[in-house]
Amino acid sequence: MSRDNIPATTRPLFEDVLGGSNLPSDKPEIENRKTEAKRVIKRIFGIILEHREASLQLDVDLGWEEHSIVIAALRDHANGGLGTLKLNDYDEIESHCLNRLFEELVEEPSNILYVTPTSPSTTRYNSMDPSFWIECLNLLEREILSNISNQ
Repeated sequence: MSRDNIPATTRPLFEDVLGGSNLPSDKPEIENRKTEAKRVIKRIFGIILEHREASLQLDVDLGWEEHSIVIAALRDHANGGLGTLKLNDYDEIESHCLNRLFEELVEEPSNILYVTPTSPSTTRYNSMDPSFWIECLNLLEREILSNISNQ
């Protein structure tokens, strides 16, 4: 396809690198962080409960200690680390359950999208910022701890 046949609505791939983009460079600020964090935590809790039910069928009870291992690995991953689970004290089945939970949750920041209008006719979708994901993980950890202490 020659350059003349490219529709006007299509931006060249390297437009941003060449300095021609008018898109904002920073991700948008979340307007109501508390409300948004509650929404994210509710979503994470749903995933955790699904994995808990599935693991119970394998006679694996995922408790606070197991969740804290997963949360620590998620936090490490969000900070740019490898996100390695510390599974030395767990057998194969327990390790599998924890790995599956981690694998699903580590994808969540890219599954939760924020809409940014860039012009009247275009919209940009941004994934969750790592700092906000860590904030949500910290709140999740506190929520789990408070649920345990209330039992």
